[in-house]
Amino acid sequence: MNTVYVLIGAPGSGKSTWARENAARFGAVVVGSDDVRNDFHANGQNPLDGDAVFGEVERRARAVLRAGRCVILDATHYRRRYRTYAVDVARDVGARRVAIWFDMPLAECLRRNAHRSVMAFGGEPVPSQVVRDIFGQLEPPRPDEFDEIVRIA
Repeated sequence: MNTVYVLIGAPGSGKSTWARENAARFGAVVVGSDDVRNDFHANGQNPLDGDAVFGEVERRARAVLRAGRCVILDATHYRRRYRTYAVDVARDVGARRVAIWFDMPLAECLRRNAHRSVMAFGGEPVPSQVVRDIFGQLEPPRPDEFDEIVRIA
């Protein structure tokens, strides 16, 4: 059965590292919002248009699933409403929904973010205040959203 792995966590919590390290193990394709933003920027599209970016993330995820592969969705997904597209895609194609919740302390996220060797969209760390804001608004995944929740602390 195909699986949609939805990464949930603040910037600097380890989502992209986890995705890179586990994609082959799960036979999954990583679809990341930062990659889409970088593609938009390179093509002259607005990389800050969240609706367009996540519309493209959804389109790419559906294509991966239609090809019979699993997908890892690499984005913060910190609010339930920001991850409904992922849950809907999985339900539409009959895929298993797995949340990978990066439950890291704020101080660790800030430390990792400041020392990133692989930069997110734009080639710079996420501003510290943005990390704090996202961390403060993070809504943990719930069993009514996902078939399985894996907490990484």
